This record gives sequence, structure tokens and C-alpha cells, in this order.
Amino acid sequence: MILVNPGGPGASGVELAWHNGTTIQGVAGSNYDIVGFDPRGVGLSEPRPNCSAGILLPHSEALSRRDAPRFIDKYYQQFIDFSKELGERCQEQAGADTEAGPHMTSAVTARDMLSIVDAFVVTPDGERTALNSSLLNYYGISYGTFLGQTFASMFPNRVGHFAIDGHVSPEGFQSNFTSNSINHLDGVLGAFFVYCHAAGPACSYYTGNTAMDIFKRWNASFSQLDALTAEAEGWSNATEIALALETFKYTTLDAGVAPLSVFGKIADTFVDLDDALASNALAAWTEKTNVAYGFKGLEGYARSNPEQSLGVTCSDQGNALYGKSLEDIQPLISALHDQSIVGEIWTSAMLGCLGWPIRSNNVFRGPYGGNTSYPLLFISNTFDPTTPIENAIASIPKYTNARSLTVDNMGHSVAGSGPNFCAYGVIRSYFQDTMCGKEHYCPLEVGPFGILLNGTIQENLEAAGLSNLRGLY
Repeated sequence: MILVNPGGPGASGVELAWHNGTTIQGVAGSNYDIVGFDPRGVGLSEPRPNCSAGILLPHSEALSRRDAPRFIDKYYQQFIDFSKELGERCQEQAGADTEAGPHMTSAVTARDMLSIVDAFVVTPDGERTALNSSLLNYYGISYGTFLGQTFASMFPNRVGHFAIDGHVSPEGFQSNFTSNSINHLDGVLGAFFVYCHAAGPACSYYTGNTAMDIFKRWNASFSQLDALTAEAEGWSNATEIALALETFKYTTLDAGVAPLSVFGKIADTFVDLDDALASNALAAWTEKTNVAYGFKGLEGYARSNPEQSLGVTCSDQGNALYGKSLEDIQPLISALHDQSIVGEIWTSAMLGCLGWPIRSNNVFRGPYGGNTSYPLLFISNTFDPTTPIENAIASIPKYTNARSLTVDNMGHSVAGSGPNFCAYGVIRSYFQDTMCGKEHYCPLEVGPFGILLNGTIQENLEAAGLSNLRGLY
């Protein structure tokens, strides 16, 4: 049996097993059953908070997806105001000790995972398995890596085959969630221009003779979405520009998370943006793009049942951000902006904690690490836009005999970024006890537009002059 967690926090392990269990089993081996579970307060578990339903979003122009991130403080303030009302409702509905709110921490979930294993041991399947059924086998993605490290640190003698993919920094997660996160987001965006150039006319945004020419085309459009100047000078289309910039940055983040499936789509989106700017039709472009990618911003956030994520994130942080003001978190916003040209979008991952009042007395704060009963496997892409490989590198030495798999690829987690057959083979060898050595590397395979680049992603970015997009401004 392999327990799986898809991350979030707040994502459903039941849905992951239902939709992707066969794929995971195909990689790990048919001798494993894939078991999904929903942590307390999440998905199908009961009781769970459902306090965002019915909160009316403001209909004023300033708060209806009409403000550009970073440039206009009201963008952040609308999330903070929403989070305060959400927090008040959740405190009333789910804050009692008999409700889910105080029991959604990763430490609680780790103990629940242990109880699942203990229950499995006494089943007929558990009694006849060839492996030690008292050890937890696990595949965790994104936040699931933090949950995995929590379990491995709390119960090192109950660790079985334990693969964690797309690493969240325990220290960063428990400080403000956004630290040590989007280090390579600009690198993935730079790779879009490299792949588009390599694809030629098969990429609809292709232009000029170099990848840099494609970047310059993109930047010419990006620079016209200057919401700060538009608002300050009272341009008649300031609202359209602000809305377009927000949509532009959210879709760029989407492409970074899943480049194999989204690069072709976003190339068309960028072409449409050029046309919209030329014809003064930004509002139509924004509406079309929001429909194509799903509404983001506050409206999309409110629809996503954010309480299921906040109940985990904010509690694991010890409610450190609760009651903070926009002014208090400006250093965090500035740090994200310094990491990526679209980085301030990532603030939405932590703004909700400013209004989350429900506390838990069951939080594990470390130390993280230990002498586990079976070596952990840390899996990382070289260019993961939200959970950088550096997080895995920092954690590996903390676990005795831990093993690593580095995949030269881009996208959020190896599991979520498209097939890499070398990586699948290494992961299978780990679960089948045929892995030799502690450090493993898989080279770049076929990527977006069906292109296989020569060399590594980093080498291609450097050759194109696109390894530091921040430095081009």
C-alpha cells in the first residue's frame, strides 16, 4: 500500500488516487495498492469547514478583479478584507474543539496516517504482504513533501518507501509559506522563449531570429500594461489595463506550473494580447483569457474553498500572520517581486492567514530529520517554479542515507510536469528495491512543442541571454 497526498494544502488525496492512481501504480509497481485519503477538514472528510459559501464579494470597481497586483495596494487589501470575514465565519462554524478547525495541522494528519497503517497491518492484505506492512509507504507532492517530512521526523521508525516530489521548505512553510518558493519561476518563463524559438512557426508567438527576439516582443506588450502610471495619470483605460495585468500575470504563473501542457496555449494567448493592444480591445482579451484559464484573483480564490487550505497552512505557522496589516507584510511582497517579474501573484498563497483566527495546540515545529527505517527519496525538477530544488538539497542531509533524484525539467513537481521516462524508471527502482547508489540524475527529455533541446535547460537559457530576466529590466 502507498498512501498519496497531492499537496495544496487542501487538495484531495481521494481524487488523486481516483484519477491518477493507475499511473502512480504503473510507475511504482503493480505489487502496490494506491490509497488516497482526505486529511481532516479537507475534501470528503467530515466535519469540514465550509465558511466561504455565501460571502458576497464587493461589486465596486476597485474590488472586482479591477486592480493590478503589486502596483495597487487595493489588490492585496481586498484579499485581506475577504480573509477577515472568512476567518470570522470559520471561527463560528468550525473553531470549536469538536469541529475540524483546530485539528487540521500536519502533525494531526501525520498521526492519522500512522493510524491508517496500523489499521492496514491487521487486515488480510497487511498480514500477507511481502513487505513490512507496519511501515508507511508514501508518495507526496508539493505540500505533501512537507507532510511527508513531518511524518518522517515524528515517526522515523515507521518510514517505508517514502518518495517526496516538489519540495516545500519546512522552515519557509512555517514562517510565511512564500519563502523559498518561486526562485525559478523566471527561469521557466525564460524557457518559454527558448522553446518557442526552437519550435519555429509551430509556436504561434515565434518571431525574429533568436529567443531574445521573442522575449523582446513579449516585453513590448508587458510594458504597456503599466497600471501604476495609468492610475496615477487618470488614463481612460486604466481599469482595463489593471485587469489585464492581473490576468496576464496569473496566466503566466499557470504556464510556469505546467509548461508541457500550457506553453502552446499561452503562446496563442500572447498573440491575442498583441492584437488586443493594437486594437484597444484589452477588456475583450481579459474576458476571453479568464474564461480559457479559469477566473483567478479574488473571485477564483473565493470559489476554491480556501478555508480547507488555510486551516492547514495558518495553523502550521502558529497563526504568525494573524492580525497583520498590509503594511506589515510589505517586505514579503517586495521579496516576491524581487524573485520574479510576476512574483507578487504568489502573495495570494498567504494573505488569507492574516484573517485566520483558529488556533491549534498540536503543531510540530521540528527538528526535521532523523534516522529513518528506510531511506527517503527526494525528487526534484531543476526548474520547479514554486518548490525549488534548493529546498530538497537543504533537507537531504538531515535524513540518514536519504537518496535523491534530480530531473532536468521544468514545471511543478516531476509527477505534475509531464512524463520523464528516465525518472519513472528511477522511481520504480526505488519502490522495487533495485536502486543502486544515493544520487540519481535524469537528463532533459522531449518538452513543449515536441522539442528536445540540446544541453540542459540552464545551458540553453544562458546561451539565449535569458538566464536572468530580472537583469533585463
